[in-house]
Amino acid sequence: MRFERRLGQFGTVAQTYLRPPRCACQNSPMLERRKGAAHSYLILTQYFPPEVGAPQIRLLAVARELLAAGNRVTVVTAMPNYPLGRVFDGYSRRVLLKETVAGVPVIRTWVRATTASSVPGRLGSYLSFAATSLVGCFRAGRHDVVLVESPPLFLGATAYLFSRLTRARMVLSVSDLWPASAKELGIVTNPLLLAAAERLESFLYRKAYRVAALTEGIYNAVDGRGSVVLFPNGVDARMFTKLAAGPGGKRATFVYTGTHGYAQGLEVIVEAADLLRDRADVEFVLIGDGPDKARVQALAAERGLDNLRFEPSVPVDEMPRILSDARASIVPLRNTPLFRGARPSKIMPALACETPVIFCGEGEAAAILESNACGLVVPPEDPAALAAAVRRLADDPAEAAALGRHGRELVLREFDWSSIVTRGLAEMGLSAGSDA
Repeated sequence: MRFERRLGQFGTVAQTYLRPPRCACQNSPMLERRKGAAHSYLILTQYFPPEVGAPQIRLLAVARELLAAGNRVTVVTAMPNYPLGRVFDGYSRRVLLKETVAGVPVIRTWVRATTASSVPGRLGSYLSFAATSLVGCFRAGRHDVVLVESPPLFLGATAYLFSRLTRARMVLSVSDLWPASAKELGIVTNPLLLAAAERLESFLYRKAYRVAALTEGIYNAVDGRGSVVLFPNGVDARMFTKLAAGPGGKRATFVYTGTHGYAQGLEVIVEAADLLRDRADVEFVLIGDGPDKARVQALAAERGLDNLRFEPSVPVDEMPRILSDARASIVPLRNTPLFRGARPSKIMPALACETPVIFCGEGEAAAILESNACGLVVPPEDPAALAAAVRRLADDPAEAAALGRHGRELVLREFDWSSIVTRGLAEMGLSAGSDA
């Protein structure tokens, strides 16, 4: 309660000094929402294209679907810096910037970019944007709904404050149970910091108009602590589709695409490649960047592997070609109970391109792949099991193709962004015609 009172007191003072700027467009009758009309959405996130990553792709897709449905959308985000830890060229030394990304209006504010993987370094980055993004929110003006992405959890406090000051509804989109995940992985061990984060987490769950959970595991963890709906990861099935075979080599390629972080446990791919060094017809390709990449590269170098190579991050529009040319996409996770409720976002783009997934994990994602016959599931952190799955699909391209076709059918049936957004808004009471 003391935490809530302090936020409320700050909001009263801030409302005096941080009023939204007045402009002609804000008072235009064309933008006044009437009952039965579309809504206006402010999406608040630290991560957005041109960065490449799961939340970036997902939030851009959601923003475009909202715009296509006739809503007004503004994104407030940080100067792009992830995962390199430095602000991209063309954005450095800027405090505030307006631009348009794929048709979506975007306001960017300064962030303390860092390559540090330590807790203080990350907190500095999170808190810096939590502060400067409030200026970006007021520059965007009032919207009916503030949709905020967590993690980082601290950005939820900014969204709560702004939504209170502008009488908007706050939707908290939870893609990771933070700080529970940081605690379980041993990333955050300070008991005072964990206690403060847990209090903030509970506060935001209570105060959110809706909590949008990306997985059933997150849904179950939040249920009873807030008004929660399932809003799963999806994919743009028009963009991600199987392309005609390119000029490939003689090897069957098994790819990993995404963040090279501790949670992925990418050493399992290195060790599987070591077990398959006698297979001249098999190669592994790891595409992306992240805090754990240098360590994983060093492990591969120690083994002198010529069947594994690393590539930097690529633009999203290059991913359909990469996935279409692969025999399978490998999606590993560390062996921890927390990840049994995970649905890694890289699964759906692969399936949309008719590329089967080899999932190194248990739980929710494993059940989806097995029940729809669109991939192989092996235990997490088990190099021998992963090597056996790779060998199986390398030896049987017909099976790989059949699994891939089933994956595309699943995406079109349940996980295309258009249907996910329409269904999710309806469940949250935010579909066109509802009174927000």
